[in-house]
Amino acid sequence: MLIAHNELGHDPIEGKDYEGKKARVCPLYPGMTCREHVDAAVDIETDRDEELVQVPFIELCPNSWLVPPHGAPIRIAEADQFVAGKIEKQVKALQKELGKPVSVEAYAQVKNALGQADAAIDDETWTKALRALAGIEAHVKQPHTALTQLIGRRLADIEEQAGWVLEDAQEGDEPLAERVATVTALAKALDVAVYGKKPEIVATMQAWLKKQARGSK
Repeated sequence: MLIAHNELGHDPIEGKDYEGKKARVCPLYPGMTCREHVDAAVDIETDRDEELVQVPFIELCPNSWLVPPHGAPIRIAEADQFVAGKIEKQVKALQKELGKPVSVEAYAQVKNALGQADAAIDDETWTKALRALAGIEAHVKQPHTALTQLIGRRLADIEEQAGWVLEDAQEGDEPLAERVATVTALAKALDVAVYGKKPEIVATMQAWLKKQARGSK
């Protein structure tokens, strides 16, 4: 859940923050400060991350949305947004559509694994990246829609970068033996299954290697 606000228009009240400590908090959403609301709004407005779902701007304060990992955000009717039970009902319906949520305990492990995969992808250490993604299955047996998409985007990134290497090997001017060695090493590095499925490009690489082996006989 994310609660954002685009102005500091409220008089804060004495209360407790999300850690249970005494603080001057927002009168509309106790547990958060108005500054935290504004910071969230700024982050949403300025972030250009392709994974960030864009929420439409509405001239209404407050306005509430359900933001699924796929498709368009779903606006909660103005009357409903002030009734916790009505919001909860809509959240449960959307969660049922998306799949079983990740537990608090598993979330920490999943977040860590995704971070390790991202770092490995940046370093082009493919085996490490794939093993980090594959390790998520130990914590989440059946990934819901959002997690499936997060993993899928990283796998697509790996496939794309591996595809460039294969293309260079197929069309390069280096000696064939060097190009074969490069593709052989990369195919081995990518030979890791994530949720039972290996990167599709592995089969493409293996087919190319077999073709070169037949041609050299």
